[in-house]
Amino acid sequence: MNKLFFLIQVFLFLITISAALPADDKLANIFYERNNCQCATAFADFDSSPSSGPFRGFVAFGQDENGSTTIFGAFNRGFNPNCTSEFLIVDSHGHVKYNVTRGLDVHITSDGGTEAFSHRFSNINLNCHSNGILLGGHSARSGNRGYSGGSRFSASSGDHQATRPIQKT
Repeated sequence: MNKLFFLIQVFLFLITISAALPADDKLANIFYERNNCQCATAFADFDSSPSSGPFRGFVAFGQDENGSTTIFGAFNRGFNPNCTSEFLIVDSHGHVKYNVTRGLDVHITSDGGTEAFSHRFSNINLNCHSNGILLGGHSARSGNRGYSGGSRFSASSGDHQATRPIQKT
């Protein structure tokens, strides 16, 4: 009799929980993204090439299993501490896809570098949805560094600006 009573309680508990779940499939969407978004990484390298302008640094992108992307990095030179800086993700035509300046909250140091920065963006993904920054356009091979969907990371400070491709690692 105790086992029957326990099973009835478990059954009633499961009915109660299923009735309390959201009707708009938000929970189902969370499970869908968790199972269908692969972890991925990418980077934008502001090296010593002329196309990097005065900026020297590295920006990395890490997508989690939910499709959110953490952008992190640091620059060691190129920024004017007395000017406003801006950080953008642009498409292959130069159109702004995401302005990440406010989210990254980059602090410029007195020597023109930056402190390390990091921020998780729930609205930016690398390749989880059709609007992923590694998707779109045609995939172009860039040396041995990996594939890029045409998205680029742009840094600007004062009258200096440089844009580097976001490449899958």
